Amino acid sequence: MHLVRNAMDHGLEAPEERLAAGKASQGLLALSAYHDSGSIVIEIKDDGRGINRKKVLQKAIEKGIVNKAAELTDSEIDELIFAAGFSTADEVSNLSGRGVGMDVVRKNIEALRGTVHIVSTPGQGTVFQLRLPLTLA
Repeated sequence: MHLVRNAMDHGLEAPEERLAAGKASQGLLALSAYHDSGSIVIEIKDDGRGINRKKVLQKAIEKGIVNKAAELTDSEIDELIFAAGFSTADEVSNLSGRGVGMDVVRKNIEALRGTVHIVSTPGQGTVFQLRLPLTLA
């Protein structure tokens, strides 16, 4: 549920912003689940703005999570959202910024012997892929 809320609050743009970016005014949030090589895969995919890596890195530096001189890959920057207490929310909304972070999501998935993988493309959207052992099904 946390990933769905984040996609709606952080990922999907307002209709005006989407139209200005050449997209349909209404965003798409898709949930899918399937079996793959002994795992259950759950994907949460949006066609929004993608992870704002500049903002994520800036917040991580401000919070002392990474050094200002650090040179990180896009994937490493994306992973910063899983740091304890990390948030890019400027204000609390009914969807996010309420204190439950992505670190809790990852911890809960890993407690089930699963993994979380992110693929984000600026201006095109983000996919969160949860992979859980088939034995949980």
